[in-house]
Amino acid sequence: MKFEFPDTGEGVTEGQFLEWKVSEGETVEEDQIVGEAETDKAVVDIPAPADGKVKELKASPGDTVNVGDVIMILDTDSDTETEDISDSSSPETEERDNDENREDGSSSDQVDAVMGGSPSASSYDDEESKDNKENKKDREGKASNSSSSSEDVLAMPRVRKRAREEGIDLSDLEVEGKISLEDLEEIDSEEHNDQTAEDEETVKESESSDEASKSVDVSKDVKATPSVRKLAREHHIELSMINGSGRGGKITREDVLNAAGEENEKSSDSKDDSSEDSESKKPENHDESSNPQQEFNGEVERVSLSGMRKAVGDKMTKSRFTAPHVTHIEKVDITELVELRESVKGEVDAHITYLPFIMKALVSSLKRHPDLNAVLDEENNEVIRKKFYDFNIAVDTERGLLVPKITGVDDKNLVELAESISEKVEKAQNSNLSKNEMSNGTFSITNLGVIGGRAFTPIINYPQVAILGIGRIEETAEVVDGEVVPRNTVKLSLSYDHRVVDGAEAARFMNKIKENLENPRELILEL
Repeated sequence: MKFEFPDTGEGVTEGQFLEWKVSEGETVEEDQIVGEAETDKAVVDIPAPADGKVKELKASPGDTVNVGDVIMILDTDSDTETEDISDSSSPETEERDNDENREDGSSSDQVDAVMGGSPSASSYDDEESKDNKENKKDREGKASNSSSSSEDVLAMPRVRKRAREEGIDLSDLEVEGKISLEDLEEIDSEEHNDQTAEDEETVKESESSDEASKSVDVSKDVKATPSVRKLAREHHIELSMINGSGRGGKITREDVLNAAGEENEKSSDSKDDSSEDSESKKPENHDESSNPQQEFNGEVERVSLSGMRKAVGDKMTKSRFTAPHVTHIEKVDITELVELRESVKGEVDAHITYLPFIMKALVSSLKRHPDLNAVLDEENNEVIRKKFYDFNIAVDTERGLLVPKITGVDDKNLVELAESISEKVEKAQNSNLSKNEMSNGTFSITNLGVIGGRAFTPIINYPQVAILGIGRIEETAEVVDGEVVPRNTVKLSLSYDHRVVDGAEAARFMNKIKENLENPRELILEL
């Protein structure tokens, strides 16, 4: 069995292979974790598709593999059964059987009686016997082709056995991923009816004219399900002229529809052609600017971007050039918050940082300014205000930036928030985040202050409309009641999408956050 790099969902098309957890020759079980790969979302485990023995490992650590690339050759029970069938029907075996039959009797009548199970078999003439042998070879050839194509799909041995019993070619099923028994049971009876109707139509066409017969013969050689063939007939598309994009070159519905669209485009006016020409010139100019020929005066090192690094870059580029960014920076006196945290952190088991307090201050302000806890539906020209509060927090890891989600911020108390933050940070650093834990929340927070920097311009976690950046907490000289005194301050940087949020609203939003953080005890009472 050829084990292909699986589709992990959410638009992932490739990944960087990290390591194998098995070796060649080792026996594995279905769903056993056999390797790890890094996608643009996270590090994912790769489970074995079936029971078997690892014959060959095709991918090496550090390789970039696309979805569908073969990464392992796995010997399964179904592979053994196929080999046994192939061996039993090999030319050498047939010749050996024929020799034994000739030794058992000197006349063709005796041979026919044994093979046919009755003396009446000897009444067949030589021409009919020759035709039977040729038909047998044709059937064996078709069975071999069907078995070969079926081996290219993912399915358990018991599923393959059921398919053989019911005469189903697994490669004809339009099923993404591994085929299950339920998929076999849910095969639409309409496809079987279509196949019967198609066979009858093929016979009629072959009888009507030699030209139609040739067309049908070509169509039979094309890999496509009955429903796809029917769709092609409806659009007057010749299947033999289409290059299939499915598994093993199989033609899909999308291939037929695309071909139908191309036929329509051929009849369009020259205006479309000129537009197409202008579009084709853009990538060439882009390539020249994005890949400039540079000369270096000293030693350089080229480092390939990881899948995660490319994903972060693509998302940041889309955000920066889609949402018009404005950044509002506010200094906040958190002296009382520092004192409050120092007084309570020893009374609880959780590691309480300043982030839970900031999250609670955010929720309080977002409830008064809902446009910052929203997304912009550009297609329908609507702002979708979210009535729940799930925050993404930026985490610095060895592999790059990850933004796990903290759910239900408004429902959790400070200790529960602290525990959730610690859990997600640890998972991010150990590559144990699930897809759901990495999904988009309603608002994002990035804290560069723990590393350094007073203020910065964070990029919005698109399609969200705002992100809050936290700077370094430091002791500064501030004027309080006409006197210069030392105070603990922090600068907060709010970047927002100016299509949704105006500057005045952003300022009022930040004023409320400032008020909450400068009076933390009142904030706790409010909660």
